[in-house]
Amino acid sequence: MKRKFGAWSGKGWFLLLAAVLVFQLAVSSNGREVEAAGAEVTAVADAASAGSYSFEAESAVNTLSGKAEIKACAEATGCSGSQIVGGLWGGSSLTFNEATVDTAGVYTMTIHYISGDPRSVGVSVNGGSIDHYDLPKTADWNTLGVYELELELKAGSNTIRLDDEGGYSPDIDRIELRLSDGGSGEPGTGTAYEAEAANNVLTGNASVSGCSAATGCSGGKKVGNLWGGSTLQFRDVMAEKAGVYTLSVSYISGDPRPVSIAVNDGPSDNYALPKTENWDTLGVFKLEVELKAGANTITFNDDGGWSPDIDKIEIASTEGPGEDPGPVDNIGQIGKALDSKKYGSIKVTAYEKGATFVSGSYSITYNTESGLAAYAWNGKTLVKGAYASAQLEDQLLDSRKYSEHSFRLGSVEKIKDGHGKGVRITIENKSDGLPVMKQIYQLYEDQSYFLVSQQVTGSSTISSNDMAPLVVNASGGVDLGTSGDNRVLITPYDNDAWSRYQARTINTALNNNNYISSEMTAIYDNTSRAGLVIGSVTHDVWKTGIFWSGSNDKLNKLKVYGGFTSLTSTHDSIGHGKVSGTTITSPQIAVGYYADYRDGLENYGEANAAVAPPLKFEKGVPSGVPVGWNSWGAYESSLSYDKVVEISNFFKDNLQKSFTNKGTVYINMDSYWDNLSEQQLRDAVKVIKKNGQKAGIYYGPFVYWGDNMSQPVEGTNGKYTYGDIVLRDANGNILPKVDGAYAIDPTHPGSKQRIEYIFNKFLDYGFEYIKIDFLSHGSFEGKHYDPNVQTGIQAYNQGMAHINKTLGGKMFISASIAPMFPSQYAHARRISCDVDGSLGRTEYQLNNLTYGWWQNGTIYSYTDPDYMTLAKGGSFNAAQTRVNAAAISGTIYMNSDDVSNVETQKLMKSLLTNKNVNDIALIGEAFRPVEGNTGNAAADIFVLQDKKDYYLAVFNYTNDAVTKTVDLKRAFGVSATTKVELTDAWTNSKVEANDTLQVNLDGAQSKLYKVKIKN
Repeated sequence: MKRKFGAWSGKGWFLLLAAVLVFQLAVSSNGREVEAAGAEVTAVADAASAGSYSFEAESAVNTLSGKAEIKACAEATGCSGSQIVGGLWGGSSLTFNEATVDTAGVYTMTIHYISGDPRSVGVSVNGGSIDHYDLPKTADWNTLGVYELELELKAGSNTIRLDDEGGYSPDIDRIELRLSDGGSGEPGTGTAYEAEAANNVLTGNASVSGCSAATGCSGGKKVGNLWGGSTLQFRDVMAEKAGVYTLSVSYISGDPRPVSIAVNDGPSDNYALPKTENWDTLGVFKLEVELKAGANTITFNDDGGWSPDIDKIEIASTEGPGEDPGPVDNIGQIGKALDSKKYGSIKVTAYEKGATFVSGSYSITYNTESGLAAYAWNGKTLVKGAYASAQLEDQLLDSRKYSEHSFRLGSVEKIKDGHGKGVRITIENKSDGLPVMKQIYQLYEDQSYFLVSQQVTGSSTISSNDMAPLVVNASGGVDLGTSGDNRVLITPYDNDAWSRYQARTINTALNNNNYISSEMTAIYDNTSRAGLVIGSVTHDVWKTGIFWSGSNDKLNKLKVYGGFTSLTSTHDSIGHGKVSGTTITSPQIAVGYYADYRDGLENYGEANAAVAPPLKFEKGVPSGVPVGWNSWGAYESSLSYDKVVEISNFFKDNLQKSFTNKGTVYINMDSYWDNLSEQQLRDAVKVIKKNGQKAGIYYGPFVYWGDNMSQPVEGTNGKYTYGDIVLRDANGNILPKVDGAYAIDPTHPGSKQRIEYIFNKFLDYGFEYIKIDFLSHGSFEGKHYDPNVQTGIQAYNQGMAHINKTLGGKMFISASIAPMFPSQYAHARRISCDVDGSLGRTEYQLNNLTYGWWQNGTIYSYTDPDYMTLAKGGSFNAAQTRVNAAAISGTIYMNSDDVSNVETQKLMKSLLTNKNVNDIALIGEAFRPVEGNTGNAAADIFVLQDKKDYYLAVFNYTNDAVTKTVDLKRAFGVSATTKVELTDAWTNSKVEANDTLQVNLDGAQSKLYKVKIKN
């Protein structure tokens, strides 16, 4: 993973890394797939024959593509076979071609790897979809680590592909496969039911047929011909007790085919089963179903199309979905109304056994007997069985289990804050010997969301690092009432390590931290777009996590809690700090339901801005989209005074009249600006200003790139060393490096003096723009200097506030690698990690736009798509696509090319001077995705409505020609007969369409249109 460095110290380590990168760049990058040379594949079951297998990365039967290569391991590393596969970056892959296992089922795959910094990898099996995994760093680049995940394999030979997804992946030593518990169908782990069993019912064309011996069907038979309105019904599927069970479907399908599955008399849910290797190869697809006690029926229906052939199903017990949600579904179950009161448009009513709180389209029903709540919109209950919990040391407090749940109408408080006018409603939970737990709801007259939080008060000091104001642990506890294409959004904590958003199917039983969403989520049906948006709106103390698990298009588990940490997500090596006091308060959570989840995401951004408004533009700092140039993509570590002058002059002479925002152009020196002497920095700023431009600079305020803990800290007159200011754990141990750098404690006076010293120099030199990087380090959990700081987010707030105070509103602040929240300290935040100009990285950046566009104009004035490096795109189309991606993303609109190359100059003049495209970018608004069901990939169609103007962007992320179909009703909400005129922003050519638009794109090409709706 490329890192950015520099700031007067500690560059030796980075020069070494730069040399490694240069070596990697020298590897052939023609994309050909080459056969790996090395040892033959080893696949040996362990002595107990329990289904354990090992496969070497360097095996001759494996396939390497792109830059992937076999290389030797140092002896100290301990690589098996003394070889490893590296070079997995920039569109490369390693495929294990003969991962042969005896039994079909779920396997634990252990990846043995080396990675001196956190890196991700995409894993796909037998040509199926790619799942993204974030692997933690190993101790260094000579130390092996292991990472475990689960995947489903067929009996016989499988292919397992490890893909860098256009980023950087670890070096791979080998993989091991171990049959997981419950995956084999052995007695006690699951019960198998054959498709051809005599008591099953087949309709339509469905018929029993034989399987070839190579297929490995159990019993040698299967049910096929599920097409044209046919069904297969398994009868007498037995369950010992009612609950949620794992259903494993063994099937054969030489191409991707869907099937609908219904349990008993319930609705049919449609599932897209991935293709198996061919029509003689078994696959396994797992989902969760809810069964009643005793005999059940499970029906497979082709829905009039074509479905796979079915070999068998297996039913295995799953951890129970939780307790019954209790009597909270309707008003009648909480007794008669006793009294009510209105607060503007909000109505609060006390009942014999509870209360209701109603505002606009939603209502909250609280049952004082069960201690559970239900949330309804438009009279339809969507969330039931809601409660609160808090972990106090070894004591778990559960609001349901308190003996007394009390609500008093007279305790309702009127409030007025950034959200508007409303009420605060408190429910007290009391039991002898337990701290008092308060559940607090805030409703507002003019908001679509309400807020929920909790407070715990003890008779003496208490502490917690796990407070959950919203928990659901009930079968179907969150039910949208739809089953079109239900999704759960997983939001990354920050934008480091090329993190991606994920829109996973709701039918996912979670068993690891990779799918915990940070701060917020959306639970929605992509078909109708209706859905819930849930997330924290306070970011002063807690890191918030959202754990979930679902089946049958519903969530069975939901926990929204303060105290989330993860090595791969938040990059914390220790747990969340404990919050202590006689009263401790959870994060405040917004809950809203929307006809279009995209409106809900934007409203969630607005809710956060109501608590902590985005950073204001002070006098002298232009508030428009920043346009200009950044050095990193062009020069990386080779930045020099002469190159800065050359760039500044080129912009003045060739681009400044058209590539500008009302005459403002920034020339920004990224990392390695300290290659310039202090006098050269001053002179460079003078040249930039003389050319009518504004100068920008770069710094990482919360990182130390060196290893010398005795090194004096700049600006402290020798009072402090770096050993004083680096962050440590409670035992005094320095926290391990992340991204190659130590974290600095933002609350230490030495780190604050360092910031003052360096930032005041920047101001003195005349810089007016600053890119601050590696900010996540400032949010790490640890033992901080300030004794009042108990958590990493508290420290981060203190450090960022100090930066703002030091700069005094005199510079445009762009946050680079940074947590999404808190957001009030920068004018802009980079929406993704580094983008090198390649097509794969553009797709990656647009994944972050697909699910994170709502940050633009709400919590940040602008979202930064990273610089436009045009010459490294690989083709003119890819370079133009990079510009289109930047133009629709928010935007910090900066180029990053080396103007010493004549061909690059031509490319810049061609692609940076189109008035139509630049005008779209200067709007400064992020486009919305049309679809939100892309998993961890990017949408390919985006739209924007800016007042009365409409825009459309369509992307091709492949190097092959494609035709994209745009559903105009889906995109713009117009009728099928409405005529739409589209003007190509690049060519001014016009086309008219109604109902649908066919867009023909060459490889790597994209289109950007201005749209006129004619009637």
